Amino acid sequence: MAPPLQAQQQDSLSIDLEPIEVTALRSTVSATDAPLSLSITSRNVESINASSSLSLKSIGDGLPGLWINDRQNYALGEQMTIRGLGWRAAFGVRGIQVVLNGLPLTIADGQSITNIIDPAFIRRAELVRGPAATYWGNSSGGVLYLSTDPNYSKGTHTRLRTMAGSYGLGKGEAEFSITSDKHNINVYSSYLATDGFRDYSSANLWRSGLTGSLQLTDRSRIQYSAASIYMPEAQHPSSLGAEDASNNPTKARDYFVNAGSGKQITQGQAGLSYILDTSAGVLNITGYGTYRDLNNPLPFGIITVNRWAGGLRATLDKSFNRFHLQGGAEMKIQHDDRIEFENIGENRQPVRGQATVNQLEQVWNQALFVNGTYEVGDLNFTAGLRYDRLRFSTDSLSTRRTSSRAFQSVSPSIGLSYSPGPYTLFTNLSTSFQAPTTTELVNRPSGGNGFNPNLQPEKTVGIETGIRSQSAQQFTYDITAFHLWIYDLLFPYQLQADGPTYYRNQGETAHTGLEGSLSYRFNPDWQVSTTANLTRATFRKAQTLDSTSLSGKDVPGIPNFRFHSKLSWSPQNLITSISYEFADSYAVNNLNQNKNDSYGVLDFELSYRYSFTGSSTSLQPFVNINNLLDVRYNGSVAINNQGGRYYEPAPGRNWQAGIAVTF
Repeated sequence: MAPPLQAQQQDSLSIDLEPIEVTALRSTVSATDAPLSLSITSRNVESINASSSLSLKSIGDGLPGLWINDRQNYALGEQMTIRGLGWRAAFGVRGIQVVLNGLPLTIADGQSITNIIDPAFIRRAELVRGPAATYWGNSSGGVLYLSTDPNYSKGTHTRLRTMAGSYGLGKGEAEFSITSDKHNINVYSSYLATDGFRDYSSANLWRSGLTGSLQLTDRSRIQYSAASIYMPEAQHPSSLGAEDASNNPTKARDYFVNAGSGKQITQGQAGLSYILDTSAGVLNITGYGTYRDLNNPLPFGIITVNRWAGGLRATLDKSFNRFHLQGGAEMKIQHDDRIEFENIGENRQPVRGQATVNQLEQVWNQALFVNGTYEVGDLNFTAGLRYDRLRFSTDSLSTRRTSSRAFQSVSPSIGLSYSPGPYTLFTNLSTSFQAPTTTELVNRPSGGNGFNPNLQPEKTVGIETGIRSQSAQQFTYDITAFHLWIYDLLFPYQLQADGPTYYRNQGETAHTGLEGSLSYRFNPDWQVSTTANLTRATFRKAQTLDSTSLSGKDVPGIPNFRFHSKLSWSPQNLITSISYEFADSYAVNNLNQNKNDSYGVLDFELSYRYSFTGSSTSLQPFVNINNLLDVRYNGSVAINNQGGRYYEPAPGRNWQAGIAVTF
């Protein structure tokens, strides 16, 4: 459950802009008056220390519209959808913009790789639940903006935590912050090792990061951030058929084990922003870069990618009494050195055979945009327009394939909000587009170098209307109805079991739903919070490869109903909660011939904070028990997987326990 929406209290150089800056929108729109569905949740150090937070699911459960599934597979990462967008992703995230400390994890071609995020350090999450290409461009069916910035008082602060748990889990965390009048810096790092719930699913990884802000003058400052991950091992057990998932959920596919399937990753990224308050407005220039080295053995081949990516963005914000205007330009670049080999290894030892793909891939994205708001009494009007041009190119010498592709998109949005009292009514019309990623352009049944010459971007038009409370109250709420029209759907398919996934543009889908969150605080010690999502996503004008119509069928991977509720009791230094999650059954393939059964799961958290008298030092032991009733269920699925192997089992009753010390 997200707490009540309120203006972000961020450092700002302009008194006029301070109460209306919304990080997730990169724009002069207030969280209170924003004419769109926007949720914000935050965690203090006590709540962070009370939860193991091993998956982004621990963040997403409290945000309506967002569904994050922990696949129990670090080689694939979590599944993430917003109002059903993103369902097609076989790995990583598609169609959703993900940002960490101001640095986009969504690169130029639209891929978002989230395993660099350690959820245990996330302090705040902002979620834009509808299309947002006006603000972020390609692959912005929604925006998840995450921040690790702590809210410590001035001085030096250290937090250390260690934990152990089921399935050989061990993790250590460290965080160090210095806060002063002119300079703030926060550094964090963690190491995680696990044998995994399933056979052949062990992983170990280091994750680190830093954020900081330096006041240069009374009119200028710089902000900086960096993050990294080193994952030398992440085994891939693959998905299972219905019988194995039910009777032997820890099983790994022999085919994947024998091929040594898994992933090794080294990734680092860093960025710098310069903010200057001038007579012409507030100037913000941000630059960032990313390096990623990937080795990904699979049964059908070994994929290696050496990636350099980055971007530059400049904006100017200006206020004219009731009118606030932002204009700017953005450039992104992506450079991938991709080589794919046959996998001729066995006995868990992948061996590179003949190269099947060997090419350099580049993506350039240039954009111009303008957006503004106009306030008239209790009314707030917002409108924006963005133009994007993307160019994909390779050094492929193949005469049989296309060596370059270019896409263009114009993304408008318009919204209206009305705040006559302690609540806001809003409505808006917005758009987004998803260009095919380099992986989706490269994968073709005929193989070889070059790009698929036929794939086109997927386009979305969304309309929504809702109501939300404005400020901290005993009872808070946020309820929104929406409809999405999705055209030129990027449609995943396989031609053989355990083979690569290919893509084609096929038809349309429509997503209609109602989502909301409610929270009621009985007294300072007791609080109940709930999120609920009703979504009906169906195919329009779509068909299978053999021309079987899918019209009226449910889009796979999207339950019609989801529900999450949490009851918290926190008397004095005790922190305890019990939460319940329910997901309705949903289709796992296009023809809706198979479904994942509905499930309900109960989790429990208990922690106690002990402070030493006359000292700033505190100890906080904790224990988490997940799936308290030991329910057998599948927490995620591999959509449209050949051979009926759709299911990715979730663990039964499991635990994590540890202790944190802060000083």
